[in-house]
Amino acid sequence: MVQVKPDKENPRSKGYACRKGMKILNYQYPNGRLTTPLKRVGDSFEGISWEQATAEIAAKMRNLVDSHGPRCLAYMGASSQGGHFEAAFGLSLLRSLGSQYLYSSAGQEFSGAWWVFGRMLGKQYNIAIPDEHETEMLVGWGWNGMQSHQMPEAPRVLTEVAKNPDKFLVIIDPRKSETARLANIHLAVRPGTDALLLKAMIAIILQQGWENTSYLENHADGFAKIRPWFAGMDIQAAIAVCELEYRQVVELCRLMTTKRWCMHPDLGIYMGRHSALNSYLMNILAAICGRFGVRGGNLIPGMIMPLGFHADERNPKTWRTVATNMPPAAAGSFPPAVMPEEILSEHPDRLRAVYVNGCNPLRSYSDTTAYEKAFEKLDLLVVCDIVMSETAKCAHYILPCRNAYESWDGTFFPWTYPGVYFQMRQPLVEPLANCREASQIFTDIADKLGIIPEIPEEVKEAARGNRRQFGAKLMAWATRESAIRSKMTFVLAKTLG
Repeated sequence: MVQVKPDKENPRSKGYACRKGMKILNYQYPNGRLTTPLKRVGDSFEGISWEQATAEIAAKMRNLVDSHGPRCLAYMGASSQGGHFEAAFGLSLLRSLGSQYLYSSAGQEFSGAWWVFGRMLGKQYNIAIPDEHETEMLVGWGWNGMQSHQMPEAPRVLTEVAKNPDKFLVIIDPRKSETARLANIHLAVRPGTDALLLKAMIAIILQQGWENTSYLENHADGFAKIRPWFAGMDIQAAIAVCELEYRQVVELCRLMTTKRWCMHPDLGIYMGRHSALNSYLMNILAAICGRFGVRGGNLIPGMIMPLGFHADERNPKTWRTVATNMPPAAAGSFPPAVMPEEILSEHPDRLRAVYVNGCNPLRSYSDTTAYEKAFEKLDLLVVCDIVMSETAKCAHYILPCRNAYESWDGTFFPWTYPGVYFQMRQPLVEPLANCREASQIFTDIADKLGIIPEIPEEVKEAARGNRRQFGAKLMAWATRESAIRSKMTFVLAKTLG
């Protein structure tokens, strides 16, 4: 690679690129690129072969699970920017060994919001995205879209909404951010009072009789039960605590009940004080205004494959962490902040083995000191990375992987309504000779563990020919033997490559 430019012919991006993409040369050619598997020997590392590395890792995993049960094992991954194939393989390996402990960035950033979506919209991965194409008012809450983007072509979309005389851009944020400076309405809410402001806005709408009663009657259950929560509230006092003008808030509520609007919350809501409550009240506000599942509102987009899976902690089959009693709130993912306690605990089912892929928890997640102490106590820490990261220095084994531009990969984020796109990316750069795709590494370990089923010759033969015929043979086999479905990622790797 020598230069990076956006592709105007791409149907999804239409020539838009974020700053991470434009700076990708720094990622593609880092100093100290790893090129051979490494094993800790005393206080240093020595190079070993792939065969030795995957065989020893598989044997240690099997021994730990056999000795301590599947709760001893966790996979920390599925967090790569724009590269999610490793997640399918990592989860397949984890589940094949009986564990449910997936830790990812989503489990930290979005745990409150995705848990609420699971309760209100049925599945934790039913993320209701803003339909900015048809909206009359875009409400950004705790979001600086001009800098952090979080939607395709965000600067262009935000600028067009703000400058359109028939539309409004509303930003609710303590800071006069780049996006707030662009906005038609900016509410500089006092930090940490988002939930109080949301409750006050719901109370205003109900007090004025502005709610969308027909929508609530036809599309919502249980509103009568929670309506009393918002009665008798001292609304003006609440808004004063939020350090906002009462009339400005009332006017925004009026617009919300007369305009087609959609909301775009971000980390200011997701990771702020009262995170889950923020998301719950925000969804109630949208519901009483009739904004879910309608054009210009917030929609559940189509997707090729959900990013994650539904994990309701009320189901007795859904695990909780043993030391901190945390459920997997964000589409099956546990919050990384609890991992050190889960390792350092004296509980017999504590974590003893962690496989880290595509992230650097000592720098990405909270409390580096706690992570350093915890990782020292592990019986097995495997880190798959392209450089000697801070986390890799703590590992027992370091596996040199290819990056997203050297691998077959794709992303499962469904941010493309009304069109549904999935782009499978082929390698753009020749990989270094001894580096392997993360999916290939997981498959090799699965092979050593003996969890990949014997593949019929007719399926192998079909894989070398017509892709439709291969799909038909594969599905016919999966119909006959349902147990292979959970190993399908490995079957695809062993046939298509």
